[in-house]
Amino acid sequence: MRVRGIGVSLPPTDTVNNLDKLKSKLTRARELGFEAIELSLHGMDVIRNGVIDYPRLEKYKSVLHAFDLSYTTHAPYSINLFRQDDPDMEKASLAASLEVSGAIGAETMVYHVGRYIGEEEFLYPNRWISYTNEEKQRLLLYERLILAEMSHRAKQLNVRIAMENMRPYLDNAEYCYSVIPSALAEQVEAINHPSIGITLDIGHLYLSHKLYGLDLIGELKRMAPHIIHLHVHDNFGKACYSAEKNQYELAPLGRGDMHMPIGFGEIPMESIFNELSADFDGYLIHELRERYEGEWPHLRQRTETVTGGNYHLQTGRG
Repeated sequence: MRVRGIGVSLPPTDTVNNLDKLKSKLTRARELGFEAIELSLHGMDVIRNGVIDYPRLEKYKSVLHAFDLSYTTHAPYSINLFRQDDPDMEKASLAASLEVSGAIGAETMVYHVGRYIGEEEFLYPNRWISYTNEEKQRLLLYERLILAEMSHRAKQLNVRIAMENMRPYLDNAEYCYSVIPSALAEQVEAINHPSIGITLDIGHLYLSHKLYGLDLIGELKRMAPHIIHLHVHDNFGKACYSAEKNQYELAPLGRGDMHMPIGFGEIPMESIFNELSADFDGYLIHELRERYEGEWPHLRQRTETVTGGNYHLQTGRG
């Protein structure tokens, strides 16, 4: 397994939005020996209404390139290519995200795949659209066409688009096709372009395994040939409702997508890493809640423990 760098994600808060705070986080990450940082593009506030704020982007480029770090990005969570209201805006925002990723030298951009029911609609079931299987297939085809189109620009920018297996929710178990990881593998295979792959979110995989009774290793094996990026975090496999957001209330009961450090939950990390393809070539990002930043100094050792050191670290800038 080839790992381009081990890193942490930064939350879409003032941590990323404020350049002075960002410098402080980047300094600490580098001092702790991380090679990579994942940035939320919506946290950077460089895209508004589908248009790039180039003067602000230049400020970010200046800050980011001053550090001996590699970068990956996360496209705005709100982008949903299945949303019917203004499809041109969804496409424009995703295209702008790709351009920003290329401009800052990010090698991978994580993308939340199309959702039949957007998370913003979960509390309003009277607004939910009940798609037929034929209509769902048309939406999947539309996403394939858009990503196939963008894959050519991604190749020019040297950015890989990594489609993420999404977290399941109790209040809408079928809101997104990629809550079933093997369905995501099918979509990536249908796109069939080397610039398009999968972000394996280990926490989401485990939640889906528990909620739907999926074969954990079977789903992982189905995705493995296409995995180009890793989001690593722990939980107890207990899906929650979409309105349950307060981590301090959820943690005592072990509920939800907890984004805890390795070893804080029950996910069999060793088994998962044993099944990852030897051909994997990407970044390993610890995608933790901000409340666990105090664990940053221990993450590399935790990574060594669950992988058995069975990876070859080949960094770019780091």
